[in-house]
Amino acid sequence: MTEPKNETPVAVWYFIGATFAGALPNLLFPGLDAWVRVLFILVALVLIFAGFAQLRRETGWGTKPKRDEPPAGASPGA
Repeated sequence: MTEPKNETPVAVWYFIGATFAGALPNLLFPGLDAWVRVLFILVALVLIFAGFAQLRRETGWGTKPKRDEPPAGASPGA
């Protein structure tokens, strides 16, 4: 039997978090120093890269079938 995959998308939450991390300091705290704004932008970039890594895991971009293995879903007698 095959193991059921987790169908709950997680990568989208990384991108939503990156959006908030990049936008909220400018919207809610207009008097922040420039270094704090740069720090929030760096956090947003880290979340974007983590989101792409998670999206790659969820969609299976990194997994490629080997030559000697049949494709998933193929019957063994065919």
